[in-house]
Amino acid sequence: MRRRNWLAWGWHALMPMWKKATNTIGVSVRSSREDLKPKIGVQLIVWGDRPAKDLDGVLNEAASIGYSGVEMGPGPLQGLEDPSEPFTSNGLALTGLHIGVGDMKTVETCLQLIKECGAHYLLFSGAGGRGNTEKEYRESSKFIKAVAEKSRDLGVRVCYHNHYQEIIDGAKGIKIICSEVEPELLSLCVDTYWVQYAGASPVQFLKENLDRISYLHLKDLKDKDFVELGQGAIDFPGVFKAIEGREVEWAVVEQDRTKKTPKESMQISRRYLRNRLGI
Repeated sequence: MRRRNWLAWGWHALMPMWKKATNTIGVSVRSSREDLKPKIGVQLIVWGDRPAKDLDGVLNEAASIGYSGVEMGPGPLQGLEDPSEPFTSNGLALTGLHIGVGDMKTVETCLQLIKECGAHYLLFSGAGGRGNTEKEYRESSKFIKAVAEKSRDLGVRVCYHNHYQEIIDGAKGIKIICSEVEPELLSLCVDTYWVQYAGASPVQFLKENLDRISYLHLKDLKDKDFVELGQGAIDFPGVFKAIEGREVEWAVVEQDRTKKTPKESMQISRRYLRNRLGI
């Protein structure tokens, strides 16, 4: 067979396999069991306001203790000539940007930053508003759906991040959001701490909502306080067993506050995941 014809045949033969190995927003899907293990990122909230003043220093710390990416709000990236540069220079990825519901101007800013940084996730929280009412959830869901439709065309996956408010009353808040926004438009970012805080089982919640899970927040609690992973009540081996075989690209360590330095705290959590779970 001539080389030109062989190449043409080979490309056409591979196309069906390539299409099968990509998801609905065009992001390559990992196929092997090893590849299905999530990459481990860290939320910058534990560093307080330091990312706004010293983003490069914070990213350097995150990379030095073994994280592959970071999640954050858009603030520290706004105004940078090249928002991707702090990540590339520290060998990190931007896992996603996390914002509240309701401000389309902020959404536009985030989508532009996500594009420039080569990220794929936009995370929302706070859909229940101040009253945590059904009306507020339904109104917020309309906003989330509009954003998700726009984001899908840009190759960005929208995820909803829970606090305890969405989990109480039989996960009423989550159920409303999921009933209002189709699964092809919206995934869940399950926060293990807040599920447990609300009196539910993170493992069971993951199993019940597995078809919606695309992203995780790994957070531990002890006596209703934030602690490093492995030092509290969360069954993290069970969490990872629950999502086994599911395409979850990022599992992001988050600790809202710590009595240690941020670097020390996040290093303890990273070491736990590596030594206890092999991730």
